[in-house]
Amino acid sequence: MRLLLLALVLVACGDDASTMPDADEGPIEPVANLDREVVDTRLTVDVTALSGTASITIGASQAPGASLEIGDLTIDSVTLSGVPVPFAVTGKQLDLGLRAGPQVGPIDIAYHFKLHEQFDGMSMKGYTLLWPYHCGNLFPCHSQPADGTTFTLDLQGVPAGKTAVFPAEISEAPSYQVAWAIGDYTELALGTTTAGTQISVWHLPNEATNAMNGTQNLVAAFDWFEKTIGPYRFGTKAGTVSVAWGGGALGGMEHHPRWHVGSGALGSQEVNVHEAAHGWFGDGIRIQCWEDFVLSEGTTTYLAARALDVVAPTIGAQTWTGYANELGGIPPTAPVWPQSCGTIDILDDNLFSNAPYIRGAFFYKGVADKVGAAKLDEALAAFYGTYGGRSATMMDMLATIQTVTGYDATACAQSWLRSTIRPMPGPCP
Repeated sequence: MRLLLLALVLVACGDDASTMPDADEGPIEPVANLDREVVDTRLTVDVTALSGTASITIGASQAPGASLEIGDLTIDSVTLSGVPVPFAVTGKQLDLGLRAGPQVGPIDIAYHFKLHEQFDGMSMKGYTLLWPYHCGNLFPCHSQPADGTTFTLDLQGVPAGKTAVFPAEISEAPSYQVAWAIGDYTELALGTTTAGTQISVWHLPNEATNAMNGTQNLVAAFDWFEKTIGPYRFGTKAGTVSVAWGGGALGGMEHHPRWHVGSGALGSQEVNVHEAAHGWFGDGIRIQCWEDFVLSEGTTTYLAARALDVVAPTIGAQTWTGYANELGGIPPTAPVWPQSCGTIDILDDNLFSNAPYIRGAFFYKGVADKVGAAKLDEALAAFYGTYGGRSATMMDMLATIQTVTGYDATACAQSWLRSTIRPMPGPCP
């Protein structure tokens, strides 16, 4: 996401993935258990009927029950192999009557959903936006950013003459990564990377020029990410989807492998490359808790400028100038990397601002100026090699930087990411 201000590999279902209750034991009452993980979610959604079925595989647990976030969904039924599963709805939570034991599913949850126009579900304009924790307004889910689930999506009821742009599968993703956009789309194929990833841009009417301008170095930047950081995790085709958010919303959202960019930012090379970089950080590596937001956004903000420095030096220099201008407008007290984990609300506690993006980028730039940009590239690649497909923390990043480069960046991180005195750009001490 850069910056929205108002930004599947299908799990094979073997015999051991579907567990029926013992008929002799009978059903059990619904029990709250948010710790029981979601392993796989198969979504069939009718965008005209505003209805869906989520076929969810629930992980093993030594405690009974399971809980899912459901926002303002209406739950029609819950079944396992056609047999009703006891359930209870309390506020925005669905509790299931499941026994403790092994992985169980798929549990079929039929439901209806409502339209949302505050960037918290599916809009009547045909796009979805679930970040940071609004997945429950579209399907039963877990919204914690560390959670990684495989998804499949079958979209039905698309209006005649419209095109729905979405991935059919997503592997090991946070729930907010699921998205679609429906409109009068034209796909412009941009090229293929050395690793064979096809890159496209999907634009709306009268946007062809902006689409070409904003993505002219996207294939080269994506190729640089694959070669420098590591293999792309979300399939063999990816790209930008222009979305008419309206209302002054700018930037993009990391819905890999079809990330969204607001129509007003479509012509920005930095925004397109930033969203591409989320395939490695934020999506490819999930953050452990919202307090580690800088690990996603600070890293991708840096990587967008770093990649453009390599593939289009003039644009890269302009990008850093733009970052410097933004840095001057950030209040020194704006939070960047809170010391807690799992205790803040990213929206209500004001962590969603420019501060983690820009101060995070200049932290990495300071490290690069200290140890060399190529050496920092090695550290980012090592980090991705270790944590790809998993969640991680900013402390993990500092440890990796020290291991790979020999430089302890703790003091530099304290200065850029936690101090209320804003440092000047330059090499870390």
